[in-house]
Amino acid sequence: ADPDEPVRNPWLTPDEASTPRRSANIEDILRSRGGGSGGGAGGPAARLAPWLALALITAWLASTSIHYLAKDERALVTTLGRYAGTIGPGLNVTLPWPLQSVDRREVGKDMVSPLPEQEAETLMLTRDGELVDLSFQVLWRISDLRAFTYNLPEGEAALRRLADAQMRATVAEFDFATITGGKRQAELQQRAVGRMQRVLDAWHSGIALSGVEVTRTGPPARLADTFKKIADARDGERKNLEDAVAWREDHLKSARSEAKDFNFIYDEYKLAPEVTRKRMYFEMMERVLRNNDKVVLGATQAAPVDPAASKEGR
Repeated sequence: ADPDEPVRNPWLTPDEASTPRRSANIEDILRSRGGGSGGGAGGPAARLAPWLALALITAWLASTSIHYLAKDERALVTTLGRYAGTIGPGLNVTLPWPLQSVDRREVGKDMVSPLPEQEAETLMLTRDGELVDLSFQVLWRISDLRAFTYNLPEGEAALRRLADAQMRATVAEFDFATITGGKRQAELQQRAVGRMQRVLDAWHSGIALSGVEVTRTGPPARLADTFKKIADARDGERKNLEDAVAWREDHLKSARSEAKDFNFIYDEYKLAPEVTRKRMYFEMMERVLRNNDKVVLGATQAAPVDPAASKEGR
């Protein structure tokens, strides 16, 4: 075979092999795959494709670049993962994602974190060595979104651990009876808030506490019956004391009234002793004889008793 002669495809006819070969263009490829079924390059699908792509790009730009924030919302803007700023309420425009990302949060509304999270017994040690079952809730809000996001990565979980530790330290400053009786509950809550806020400020956490509310205090569950008996005994003691005080007040009132009447009569007696004595005598006899149905008038002398008759009677 001649080395200068081009290689011929054995599957082609001599006429096809003699025709010079050309490379396929895009129309041939589309036609061979059915791309020309819509009327060729100028079909409806080809005409709508640019508009569809433009609509998708516009929607992407609008959804990732335009942000409307409510009154109580703030949002962090990051550029390629780095903090770029904080935007506030209203309409805001940023670079599209993924160049810039926006993370929004509510910052003006108080959030509530109950401790424990589920209904469970939480025992804390008091100053006098007793155990008290205490539950409470923390009211807090985000005051600085950037500090809250970057200085307190665990967010509410870290706040819960701090609140539990500081409440235990505060309970240790009070007696069991003081806590369960509720006499100094407001002071207990204020001390706990002060302890927590000082630590949060030292952490630069971006959290402001609105308050702490104690929702339940009581003895441990296994000692509930014993403490119920003690409470019943105390209630009985209090009731007896109240009854005694009421009895005392009633008798004091009566004694004061009698003393007042006596002083009044005594003043009259000093003015006219004889008249007052007779009046007092008549009033006393009237009270004595008022309810008697028999009245003995005059004096009678008893007959002498015969000793012999007396012996026979025996």
